[in-house]
Amino acid sequence: MTRFVPSFLLILAACGAKAPSARAPAAEVSHPVTEGDLPTVRLSPEAISRLQLQTSHVRSAPLPRTRLVGGEVVVPPGRTVVVTAPVAGEVHFVTSEPLLPGAAVQRGAGLLRLTAIAPTDRDTRARVAREVAAAEANLAALELRVSRNQALIDEGAGSARALEEAVAARAVAQADADAARARATTLSRDPLLSDVAMLVRAPVQGVIRLLAVAEGQAVAAGAPLFELVGVDALQVRVPVYSGDLARLDTTAAPRVRRNGGARAEEARFVPGPPTAEPDRSTVDRYLSLPASAGFAPGERILVELPLLDIASALVVPASAVVLDAWGGAWVYRCEDGRYARARVDPARRAGDDMVLARGPAVGSCIVSVGAVELFGTEFPPGH
Repeated sequence: MTRFVPSFLLILAACGAKAPSARAPAAEVSHPVTEGDLPTVRLSPEAISRLQLQTSHVRSAPLPRTRLVGGEVVVPPGRTVVVTAPVAGEVHFVTSEPLLPGAAVQRGAGLLRLTAIAPTDRDTRARVAREVAAAEANLAALELRVSRNQALIDEGAGSARALEEAVAARAVAQADADAARARATTLSRDPLLSDVAMLVRAPVQGVIRLLAVAEGQAVAAGAPLFELVGVDALQVRVPVYSGDLARLDTTAAPRVRRNGGARAEEARFVPGPPTAEPDRSTVDRYLSLPASAGFAPGERILVELPLLDIASALVVPASAVVLDAWGGAWVYRCEDGRYARARVDPARRAGDDMVLARGPAVGSCIVSVGAVELFGTEFPPGH
């Protein structure tokens, strides 16, 4: 009898145990509405005329496939110019305000003034003092010569030609004396600077990326002054998966846009340096941007690359697609004067059309102009 005791105790424990309680649901949705039960908008003929609604049909069109990838706006190779000092000299800015990196400059604009440094040798001051003294002594002797010839002319015993030669020699001596005094003044003020200043101009139109000098700095010949980047013709570096290289349609125009931007710009394939990233199995391709694109170097943008593959896709006018507050995309189907929302899945935009990955059947009537007004009718302000 004792061997049946454990089994009897287990039966008693099972009978006394409470049944597990049902767990409460984690979420509860009240008044659920499926997309098949969406409301229908009815408009009077007067409202349709006032809103100027226009309709079209969902159509199927053969379109080339595209690949959406990220690209980087870069400065084309060879568009970076480093301007160096042609001679050793002292740097001065042309304007009262110093030149700053990021400043846009035009081609040929004067940016810096470089005062050349005169070559120095032994006994420069003594030689300059001797030149001044010699020039002044020669000028004094010629002054006396002109005075003697003038006196002889006055007495009728002189030669007019001798007087003219004396006056010309005095003028030359005067110029030599002025030059010697100017050199002495320059030497006393700036012993190493000459009186020659050259204007450094921008060789191309662009933006100052690097400024390597300061006001009053002495530089050697060949020293870099500033770096100028031409940004009037930017390019986009696009890393392309190596498996897609043979599928690229290089004769078509890729489209580029900012992330979240609605406006797209057309670009074109151009030759570029052979760069790649083997770790990511990508090869770089380069696109030329139009000058009106407004992108900045280093900016990350979206690039829509055209492929050689052709596929049939659903196409509707881009104005027919409306977005709700949660990012959902809709079109309004029209049937017997009634308008009902239908969800669509936009794939990409092609000009004035929107390519759909999923949407109403081909031939379905949709509102092409006035869809936003219909959406406002269905969801009035404050709804």
